Amino acid sequence: MKPRVADHLNKARATIAEVARIVNLHKYPDDPRTVLVRGLMATLDQHHRGVLLLIDSGVVGSAYALVRDIIRCARFGLWINSRAPSDHILSLYREGEFVLSIPEMNKDIEAAYQGDPFFVELRDRLAAKLDRYSRETIVRVGHFHLDPKSGLNHQDEEVRDAVTTATLCIVMLASKFLATQKHAVESKQVEALATAYAK
Repeated sequence: MKPRVADHLNKARATIAEVARIVNLHKYPDDPRTVLVRGLMATLDQHHRGVLLLIDSGVVGSAYALVRDIIRCARFGLWINSRAPSDHILSLYREGEFVLSIPEMNKDIEAAYQGDPFFVELRDRLAAKLDRYSRETIVRVGHFHLDPKSGLNHQDEEVRDAVTTATLCIVMLASKFLATQKHAVESKQVEALATAYAK
């Protein structure tokens, strides 16, 4: 692995560790909405660590699969945190099923955060990448079958993009969760981490 990629992985690791430290400064209520978002955030933290370990081990294709799951879980977290009706939350909490489709959820998320400059900036920055990672496996397997001698190669810039996308999705959810929990100072601290990380 090239030093530049290794440095980027270390920066992502440090950013998410600091996000977790800030989030863990507080105790939170045990209502279903908060518990679900906290559970998703804990899962995202583990997935992020998994992404970095897999890339360190050269298992990049599997890391991309976890990046896709981070994107999906962050979307669910943003929706639950902002717009999910209480009856949907209870249904999800008890039965583990989402009532809305992804496009409906995206519409709710957009409505909730449309006036938030931090959300809008990250959404615009990540939009094309989020779509790309939703179909990445199909595209890569297709390329492999077209030229089996080439194998499944991963460019350094693609790896950096995948890690950046995963990291910023987690940072966004943490910032919005802290804001909803009335921890505005900490929410801004997490936003500042995103700015520093994305430089």
